[in-house]
Amino acid sequence: SEMRLLWLLSIALLLGVAFSRDEEDNEFAEFEDDEPVVVVKKEDEVKSVKKEESEEAPTVTITKHGKNKDIGFEEEEFDLENPDGDDDQIDLSVPDTKEIPEMNSEDNIKAAPLKFADVPAHFRSNWGSYQVEAVVIFLLLIYLTNYLAGRAANQAIAFSWVDAHRERLEEQFSVVGDDGLSETPSNGQLNRETDNLFSMWCSGRVGVSGCMVHIRTIKRQDLVSRVWGLFNKTYDRVTLTFEVDAGEMDSFVVAAGQRKAVTRLHKELVDLSQYTTEKKVTTGPPLPSSFALFSESSEVASCLLDNTVLTLAKKYEDNIEYIHISDQFSGPKPPDGETLTRLPETRRVAVFSFILHNQSVEYDSLAEEEMIQMAFYCVDKMRRFRLSREAKQKADKRRQTAQELFQKSNHQARQEAAQARREEKTRERKQKLLDEEDPDKQRRLELLEYKKELKAKQPRMKQMKMK
Repeated sequence: SEMRLLWLLSIALLLGVAFSRDEEDNEFAEFEDDEPVVVVKKEDEVKSVKKEESEEAPTVTITKHGKNKDIGFEEEEFDLENPDGDDDQIDLSVPDTKEIPEMNSEDNIKAAPLKFADVPAHFRSNWGSYQVEAVVIFLLLIYLTNYLAGRAANQAIAFSWVDAHRERLEEQFSVVGDDGLSETPSNGQLNRETDNLFSMWCSGRVGVSGCMVHIRTIKRQDLVSRVWGLFNKTYDRVTLTFEVDAGEMDSFVVAAGQRKAVTRLHKELVDLSQYTTEKKVTTGPPLPSSFALFSESSEVASCLLDNTVLTLAKKYEDNIEYIHISDQFSGPKPPDGETLTRLPETRRVAVFSFILHNQSVEYDSLAEEEMIQMAFYCVDKMRRFRLSREAKQKADKRRQTAQELFQKSNHQARQEAAQARREEKTRERKQKLLDEEDPDKQRRLELLEYKKELKAKQPRMKQMKMK
């Protein structure tokens, strides 16, 4: 579009220069359209005509004060410096119309040939002039085709995953795919939140209020994201978020999975950053080399990550992104510069995120089946797990300390806000005192301000009433 605009401006400039040159060359062109074309005769004929006309030229006589003077057709010089001279004769001779050749004669008038203006190249029907438009339309068609094809591919992947694991989900939940709008529960409803994000709600299981299934696919509908994906490899992901009922799990926070993903969660989430530190598995098979473990205590890590879980983690190291179990889940941290005014509400959750590789359908189907079974195994074991007395006391003490720190920081923030408001009011009173023009009123305001300053400097005493 910018190139097209530059071309149009340059063409308009060239046309303006061309028209201005034509007007400068012939300033009286507009007056010459109605005048006939005069064809001059040969030189001999012109001379003979002039000679005959000069012989037959009449003589005009003007009489003044009784004096007659003949004035011929010959040219006479007129004295401009002395117009009031003694010469009383005035030349009022009028040339005869015979001197001018007949303009409308057939010999003198000839039709001027028609001239066709040269049409500029950019006004002709030339497809080469629309290269920019053609490229833009071609790119729009590519983007539209990619959008439709990518959206259909993402939807097909989401529905195929639900169809492949519907039986397993129906075994664990009584309602699979409830839309949440109707009064009676419904099954098989997959909600499309965006073109690459699909969700499904499952409920009706012991110890769990529900499970939210999120299928987050690659942004295939976005051409830029697809091109960027060629350099930065991305995959489809499935996340199972279990909402645990109150009293069904003990006080602990643990996260394990791909080192990059778990480290990012440790920086972003409040519960992981407050209660967990990086641990190592001391019993059983070791964690895969690409995995990391953040736990509140070693007891939790060694109990939940048993041989079954570690064996599957070793087998499907590339498919398990992270496992996050917490009784203090409150979401991500607030942005920098913002503070919470009240203690955030916490939830008991168990989150399992799996990566889908679409290269081998058979391998993916087997891996997804076993990983979903591992998620339910971890939830059941989490409900049965109980901390020791010492670990329980430490966990409760950490939560109490975190609550006190939050209240202290919140109290300090409230004090700073109150101090700022007091300073703002003091500045307003002093500015009002300076703007006052009445001397008496200004003295009264100064006295009030002085009393307030003295009162603020006095130590505060608590008064106790004796009954």
